[in-house]
Amino acid sequence: MTITMRNACLNRERIINAVRMEIVGPSAINENAVPLKVIGNIELEKEAAYKKYYWINCGVKEEVLQYELPARRYSAGMLYPLNTPVAEIVMDDVIIESIDREQEGVNRLKQKNYSAEEASEEKAYMNNERLPSSLGLTCHISNETQNLKVIFNAGHYKSQSINIQGRGKRKWWLRESMVAEVNVDMKELKKSYVSSIKLIPKNFKGEHIHKLDLELNLQYREIKGNQLVTVTVTNRTKSLKKEGSQADELMTFQSEITLEIEGIGEFKSYPKYYQRNLPMTEDEANDELLYRNKINYAFGHGCSTSWDQRTDIVKEVKTSFIPTYETTSMTPDVEIFEKGEWKKINIRMVDLANVKTFKEVKQLLLPLIIGYADWIQKQYDELPLIDKSLRNVAKRNLLLCKDSLERMKRGLEHLENEKVRQAFILANQAILLQQVNGKKTRIPRVQDFEITYDILIGETVLTLDKLQNSSNSWRAFQIAFFLMSLDSIVNDDSIEREVVDLIWFPTGGGKTEAYLAVASFGMFYRRLLNPRDVGVDVIMRYTLRLLTADQFQRSARLICAMEYLRNETVFNLGEEPFSIGMWVGSSTSPNQHKVALEKLRGMKQGGKDSTFIVSKCPWCGSTLGKVKGAGKQSVVLGFKNKKNELVTYCPDKECHFHKEIPVYFVDESIYEKCPTFLIGTVDKFVQLAWNPKARTLFGIDEYGNQRVTPPNLIIQDELHLISGPLGTLAGLFETVIEELCTKIVNGKRIKPKIISATATIKEFETQARCLFGRTQARLFPSPGLEIDDSFFAKVAVDAENRLMPGREYVGIFTSNVGLMMSEVQVFSSILQEANRLPQDEKDPYWTLLAFYNSLRELGAGINLCTMDIPTYMRAIQSREGYPENRFIREPLELTSRMQSDEIAATIDHLKVELKNENKKNVLDVCLASNIIEVGVDIDRLSVMAIVGQPKTTAQYIQVSGRVGRRWAERPGVIFTLYSNRNSRDKSHFEHFNEYHQRLYAQVETTSVTPFSEESLSRGLSAVIIAFLRQRFGKKISREPDSMEYMNIFKTMEFQNFLRCLVERVTLIDEEQVPVFKKNFEDFHTLMCGNYFTIWKVEDEGQGMMFVSGDPIAQKNSPKSIGVINSLRSVDATSLGKISLDVTNRKEEEKVELDWGDIF
Repeated sequence: MTITMRNACLNRERIINAVRMEIVGPSAINENAVPLKVIGNIELEKEAAYKKYYWINCGVKEEVLQYELPARRYSAGMLYPLNTPVAEIVMDDVIIESIDREQEGVNRLKQKNYSAEEASEEKAYMNNERLPSSLGLTCHISNETQNLKVIFNAGHYKSQSINIQGRGKRKWWLRESMVAEVNVDMKELKKSYVSSIKLIPKNFKGEHIHKLDLELNLQYREIKGNQLVTVTVTNRTKSLKKEGSQADELMTFQSEITLEIEGIGEFKSYPKYYQRNLPMTEDEANDELLYRNKINYAFGHGCSTSWDQRTDIVKEVKTSFIPTYETTSMTPDVEIFEKGEWKKINIRMVDLANVKTFKEVKQLLLPLIIGYADWIQKQYDELPLIDKSLRNVAKRNLLLCKDSLERMKRGLEHLENEKVRQAFILANQAILLQQVNGKKTRIPRVQDFEITYDILIGETVLTLDKLQNSSNSWRAFQIAFFLMSLDSIVNDDSIEREVVDLIWFPTGGGKTEAYLAVASFGMFYRRLLNPRDVGVDVIMRYTLRLLTADQFQRSARLICAMEYLRNETVFNLGEEPFSIGMWVGSSTSPNQHKVALEKLRGMKQGGKDSTFIVSKCPWCGSTLGKVKGAGKQSVVLGFKNKKNELVTYCPDKECHFHKEIPVYFVDESIYEKCPTFLIGTVDKFVQLAWNPKARTLFGIDEYGNQRVTPPNLIIQDELHLISGPLGTLAGLFETVIEELCTKIVNGKRIKPKIISATATIKEFETQARCLFGRTQARLFPSPGLEIDDSFFAKVAVDAENRLMPGREYVGIFTSNVGLMMSEVQVFSSILQEANRLPQDEKDPYWTLLAFYNSLRELGAGINLCTMDIPTYMRAIQSREGYPENRFIREPLELTSRMQSDEIAATIDHLKVELKNENKKNVLDVCLASNIIEVGVDIDRLSVMAIVGQPKTTAQYIQVSGRVGRRWAERPGVIFTLYSNRNSRDKSHFEHFNEYHQRLYAQVETTSVTPFSEESLSRGLSAVIIAFLRQRFGKKISREPDSMEYMNIFKTMEFQNFLRCLVERVTLIDEEQVPVFKKNFEDFHTLMCGNYFTIWKVEDEGQGMMFVSGDPIAQKNSPKSIGVINSLRSVDATSLGKISLDVTNRKEEEKVELDWGDIF
């Protein structure tokens, strides 16, 4: 399905306008409307009353409200009479008797309390709050400005009696446009500082609307030689409670203030931090540098603001109740100046996959390096133009760019080495094969014991000989990162091995391929050096199940490509297959063969489970799991019982992986097979304290010997999610993971390389230090001098140098209804308008993805979508005279409370595109929680609603990044629904443009404190136990024998680990060193006490540890300690502290440690 960008942009604007007309008004006068004659008495036949009307006001078509009071019809943009209580309007019993049943339903909805909690909030709100009677804005005006024109536009509704045959008199409302203008002499305002002026609103006839008493207020301040002006309009009309519905005539609707500067002068940027000489951190100074050209001209009071974003000289600013801001789309395309013209760099994967000599590689990659060097020099040439207060941070940024350049050069030099070049060629081949194979799902059908497919394997599996004309190319930043990482992978002595490299690129930019390329290279290189050095080489970790499962599918395609090449290449890559393992909790995948085989039997016997975590062959795309057989029978394909173990295979006999797919997702298989590439959740690594079999993942045998090289590379995607309590305990546990991954070469300790990735991060050096204990971290691409150009990413423009469309954010802040009613109105408008788009252009905006900050709110949203929203949609259709109403099916949810296969099924459902014949199969609404922050990459989605400002800006960016990913064809739109009960939401709304201009700069700093007292008391015992049980021999892995422990304690290996722990505490928080020593001494005393015969508390034997938070185990085993089994939640009453029965023993029984000897 191809949709032109122009039409998609027009359709997006239609969706936005539909919401604007529903919330603020006035509604459109469409082709269905007919004129209403308002001269004399108005009488209508019963049938005529159902039509949509407008009236002519001085030659202008104006709105007629037929079924609702204006204050009920609209939810924002009104100015109520001063001091109008919320209850006076919201709980008004006056309802226009409707001749339309759907409209009566809407009237009831707008009086409805949606939940006990919202009802209590509503009550407090109504008792203590007044409805808005004013709006305004503050702006910065150049000092030479002499005159400021203030224009107040609004709609005023006057009642009109209509006599309907057989129904009697009804009251309709006629909209009347009005305007008031005031010219402000800035010299006079400067003298008085404040000014109040009575506004004279007039209609098109020039008549004064006497019922309204409006006041214009101005306040003047001077900052840095420019003028700061606050302009507000207040409705001071006196409200008469007895007037009932006549109160609507005392209000203004669609209220808007416009400020214009005619002649000399202009609006100026609101003063920035560096311009006000305010103290700044280095991170803040960097943001000021990068965003210095993002200009904020105004912010609102009780509203938001807008101005023309396309001009450098702003002469007009406005208030807005539905603000919009379109972010710029960033392109990874890079152009270099070569032979007198600009050329786009296009580095095809197949070209790098076919090179034979270093000269060929250099010829392909050197232009990128030269282009980057030229760009850096141009940035240096611009340094004198940078404000002096920002010049130091600008120089620092460029030094980091030069550092990246030098690393790229070193990487290129490494390719002179034959084995390095071979691994590089193989990695390019593997990534190319991964990109083209296994993506299309092939549906099998079983009949008469034969399997046939809807797509032949030859149409989906492409080998290298068929890809010689492939257009698949590296994005410049991907191949640049690949190059600059080579030294840290191949050179054990490289100083870059200690550096945490952080790939920082906008959501959907291709970060995954960048680090998968490095991972693939490392795995190939290790085999080329020693074909028998087989074991886990790469550990990739995530925090969310959804992300882990999604990346497993993608990474499995890479591993299958690598295994295919191992069999086909002339290079010696050993006899053991490349393989991948998914190491996660039992809620996602079975941890034992016994459980896995029981699930397989259940699937075969008609159970509800349809598949395992691997739902299709990563190589050819064949569906795995339960598939339809002949008649109503189902068969299970792709999984089999082989010697009491679950084995995954491709059911297609022609597939390269028909015998077995090298993927493992049962813990027992993972410990036995030691997959080359291990993917797991951060949580799972706590099992190192509980299961000594996990030692095989680090190349350690049962006797504690290093059988093969430990993992060389650790990848931590979505680094921003490793924060708070999770990050704190993860940082503590990272000490033992790093130690188990550290190899000894010629007596030198070589730590694993760490790569991380995120689209949102703040103070990443601090986070890298606290999480990984590394003193250096590097962001790539380094940002340079401004956010819109880092060489590797720049603002996308068309052939005429015009900005390409980006995601458009729309703010919704209602005045007289709660957040849930806002949902009803906004969702209904979006869904109904999407139905009115041209049939072949509906798909981008057909499926509404809604994000909620809590499961409670999401549950309420499900109820709205099944009951209230359909009612409201029918009312819109009836009111506007649309030929058909859209029927929405039951919404699906995407939350953490779902099973993994349910999540996968929902994601597959979201991918189904709308076509003429399949409307019933396409999802209408999907309601999601924070599980969609990462890992949901469905590029057909282009419309989203975010209900309530998310807790963090990082979450806001990640969530909104789920739509509009195919921006060149179907740009996205995000509606943010703010709560009028929440002051934080109101502030975000009033500063809407400013906030979205500097969205990435608003990201909050993440907090990680791995050696806090709480963290040490919770997690240190687990860390020490994990090291003991994984690193040393059989005896200590099976039981906490005191004599064995004391022997191990004296070893150089244990002493080195203890020394590393103290050094890390010193690096991160030196004041916590005594706390750490105290916690370790308590553990040491416990281990030396000869109290325990087994590790885990069980029915037999004296167990040392039980799962923290288990009150029964704690009561029955008072001398045992609680040890964490999860990094996410630990019972506050059982935090893994050493038992008081032990720590409170007599002083002489404690084992004293001489820390001086250790160091």
